[in-house]
Amino acid sequence: MDRSRWGLLGILLLVVGCGGTASKIEIALKDLSVNNCPPGSENKTSISLNDNPNEPTHCWQIRGTAVNPASIAAKNVDIFGKIIDANGTPAVTRRRVGSLAQLPAGTSRFDLQVYLPAAAKPPFSLENMKAAGFPNQVDRR
Repeated sequence: MDRSRWGLLGILLLVVGCGGTASKIEIALKDLSVNNCPPGSENKTSISLNDNPNEPTHCWQIRGTAVNPASIAAKNVDIFGKIIDANGTPAVTRRRVGSLAQLPAGTSRFDLQVYLPAAAKPPFSLENMKAAGFPNQVDRR
């Protein structure tokens, strides 16, 4: 085999070999609820999920069950969806509402703290909630 074929074979093996390690793990979310954060979590002026600096916010905790179909833990898990307040107004303008460092394989409970604008009125409804992670740690720089 000449050099060009070896190079092409090497590139093909690299692409095929990396494809499996970088693939996303789609994670189903169910039994979701929104509750006040536990005592000790501050309501503060911070950057809310709407990217508005210095906006008064309130800490809420999304709780639920995650179903990771992979045989390994999912890392760098992003959670997406809509959070709608009692007035029918989106409480957040972003699709990504938060992230978790990892979720184990199989079914597990999770808690995610989010800071919503203080003007958003409970109770909240959650729509189109889903999550995705990776089999390996992802550099987010």
